[in-house]
Amino acid sequence: MEQHAAKRRRAGRQASGMAVAADTAATEGDVPLLVCVLAGNPATSAGVLACLNSADARHLRQLHPAVAGVVVTVPWCDTDTEVMGVVRWRACLPAAVGMRLAPLAAYDSLPIKPLGGITHLDLHNCEGVTDELLSLLPTSLRVLNVCDCEELTSRASFAHLTALVSLDCSGTWVVSTRTDGLPSSLQELGISRMEEFQDGASLAHLRELRVLRANLSALDDVTLASLPPSLEELHAADSWGLTPAVSFGHLTALRMLDVGNSGIGDALLATMPPCLVNLNVQKCDNLTPAATLPRLPVLQLLDVSGTGIGDALVTSLPASLIELRLAGCRRVSAGATLDHLRALRVLHCIGTKLAPASLAACRARGCVVPAASALRGHKVFVAALALLGDGRLASGDSSGVVRLWDMATGGEATAEFRMNIPVHVLAALRNGHRLAVGTASFYDKNAGFIEVWDVGAVSPTRCAAINCRRGVQAFALLHDGRLVAGYRDGKVNIVDVDASAVVTTLSGHTEWVTALAVLPDGALASGSQDKSVRVWDVRARVCVATLTGHTGEVTCLAVLPDGRLASGSSDGNVRLWDVGARACVGMLSGHTGEVTALAALPDGRLVSGSEDGTIRLWDTRPAAAAGVSRAAGAVPVVGVGVLGGSVGALLSLPDGRLACGGSSGTQGSGHGEGLVYLLEVPPPAACE
Repeated sequence: MEQHAAKRRRAGRQASGMAVAADTAATEGDVPLLVCVLAGNPATSAGVLACLNSADARHLRQLHPAVAGVVVTVPWCDTDTEVMGVVRWRACLPAAVGMRLAPLAAYDSLPIKPLGGITHLDLHNCEGVTDELLSLLPTSLRVLNVCDCEELTSRASFAHLTALVSLDCSGTWVVSTRTDGLPSSLQELGISRMEEFQDGASLAHLRELRVLRANLSALDDVTLASLPPSLEELHAADSWGLTPAVSFGHLTALRMLDVGNSGIGDALLATMPPCLVNLNVQKCDNLTPAATLPRLPVLQLLDVSGTGIGDALVTSLPASLIELRLAGCRRVSAGATLDHLRALRVLHCIGTKLAPASLAACRARGCVVPAASALRGHKVFVAALALLGDGRLASGDSSGVVRLWDMATGGEATAEFRMNIPVHVLAALRNGHRLAVGTASFYDKNAGFIEVWDVGAVSPTRCAAINCRRGVQAFALLHDGRLVAGYRDGKVNIVDVDASAVVTTLSGHTEWVTALAVLPDGALASGSQDKSVRVWDVRARVCVATLTGHTGEVTCLAVLPDGRLASGSSDGNVRLWDVGARACVGMLSGHTGEVTALAALPDGRLVSGSEDGTIRLWDTRPAAAAGVSRAAGAVPVVGVGVLGGSVGALLSLPDGRLACGGSSGTQGSGHGEGLVYLLEVPPPAACE
């Protein structure tokens, strides 16, 4: 905040000097309105410039010489806009202090001289970032991101960067064998996806550390015990090194703790510091009905979804709670009461036995309790959904079972049939009474096939089968009704279902094809584990665009009503693409796990589901985002629901509800009861 305030003050002083230039120009002809605002009002000009980024500088320079003169003096601190050429960037923006290098920028060695005086540098996912290069970076750096820089080794050191306060070296080997290369000035540190960690590694020398992000890492009890008491946030979800014996009592300033899906147990809860505001222990299998909370007088958000806690913990909940997530806690009984939670504003309790009267009392106090109903019958994780032409819902699970549900009668199962291996994807074919089923084995990469079933009869019958000898991961239907299938070998096939034959193969991806979507103009989009989205001209059989930017695998795609493409990723983000411009026009962040499913609603909003168990509703309508500052970067979002397990599939239904496939268990690979939920979707907010 102090940095942004200083930036506005400097920009204001610079803009005030533009007034004379603008007055002179006014005698020669009309001056653009933006120039008048910038030049004539220092306070407003500072605010305007603070909302822009360095990509806007090119357009600003074209407005008027007065504006061009100030652009070069603005201390741009922009790590959102990718830079392809460092030398040219510095020549255009000599006062800039922040830069993000494009991952695909072509350079043999990163030019160091143009980085002089820089304070913020983002090199994540860049090739050519080596241990030697780190040693040459300027000591002015305060924020550095080298996440997923694969050439960094365990010998890399940041010790000379004595002003560094924030470092993200996630997905590298930087601290795998030593931690003394980290400067003691650090206040924020990212070491997520650190698969190896030196036994007994200590972070005690980071005495000013405030935030540690160590999700999906080998963080263990010993290293955790070394953390300084200054720590305020700890993100350690999926950290397999933590055991039930760990303690957090020494972290006396801790306000936010996420240890979801780790080995912590009942005894750990007793060590929680009383200053906690946000606690996430979802999917922690070692929590039992005997678990209770200690006195946590300022706790506002608690997530115990998908655990074995029971009524005892509910009784111990502090009155300060504002949001409570109990989804999938099947041992919470109808006898549990929430009457003491008078401040509660949001309650997620899908999959519990809480009494309807208790939920009604919560709603009467102004608490939001998302409404949902469950379709039961699957035994394991539900990974695929499709809507048939007669209005029935089809769902497929990881044991190979496909069930058909009659939505008109409240969701009764009308039929069931079985594959030999797990179902990954379903697609209702154009005639409405045939269903394509795509399968893939968890164990044999060459096992997989497409089957077509006639589901119009009382007893479904198989009418076609195509043995692909490779896992089927994704389906889409072209405008002419042909089926598109994506495979684990990176290929995309156009299939003539009636002839049971492949008519076209599209090659280009280097990893599994995980998602497919058809754009309004008939082009095909494919997402892959190679982190890219490819756009295909199906008639010409060529790739016409490659969209890059995700730092993780692309897992799902959806097309918004206005033609924009949404892509979800294992990096936890959703990107919005203007495919015609080949540009990312927005990024939606908030999930703490892989984005596993997307669904575009007819009204222009977007729903995303994640392995973190949350379902988010983003108001991606242009009118909704028009008044939101880009600096804030926010698209309006609300939580639709929280599951006890991962979200496997999402589908918008004609009646306005949202179908969600997943499980009530702790993992999405088959543990726990498989469920299909029907969720009520809140109406869109009015756009001014």
